[in-house]
Amino acid sequence: MEVVVKRIDAQGRLHLPKELREKLGDEVIIVDLGDRVEVLPRRKANLKKFFDSVEVEELKEWEELKRELWE
Repeated sequence: MEVVVKRIDAQGRLHLPKELREKLGDEVIIVDLGDRVEVLPRRKANLKKFFDSVEVEELKEWEELKRELWE
């Protein structure tokens, strides 16, 4: 684990080193943990792998499908 100290500029920006930007990608999730923040990569879910994991009679039951996927 590498520790880097950075300053937040007047516009609220924080410069991330190139290695971290490449690792995290173009979009991140910032989680406020009260006394600190956590920066996580935002990965798009591959929904194809979930299609066979839940039983839904018809695609009209979209709310039920979403509920099953998030459980």
